Amino acid sequence: MTTYTIWIRTGDQPLGGTDSNVFIQLFGQKGHTQSIHLPPEDIFAFEQGNTDRFVLEAPDIGPLNRCCIGQDASADSGWYVETVRVQHDGLGQEWTFAFDRWLGVEESGSLTACVES
Repeated sequence: MTTYTIWIRTGDQPLGGTDSNVFIQLFGQKGHTQSIHLPPEDIFAFEQGNTDRFVLEAPDIGPLNRCCIGQDASADSGWYVETVRVQHDGLGQEWTFAFDRWLGVEESGSLTACVES
């Protein structure tokens, strides 16, 4: 197991935030994590223009090459994801995945997106 620190930047788009459940899955040279729920710390999580930080314990999957993020449309379905930055604390490396897209049925027709590093 290793520690990953994750920063998710919600874009500064009108109505760009979400109250839906958010999930992340990381892919690396040694495998991938399961889809991991990112519980909000407070009611202001994933709001327009905010950056939210999470610390996760997960299997060591080595250097990252892909990140998938999604939401379940349970509340305020549209969400504009700007970037996801992941620090692999064990390796001391960091990756930034530029999503720059809406996740929502009405906004993009998709609740998930994946970006290669």
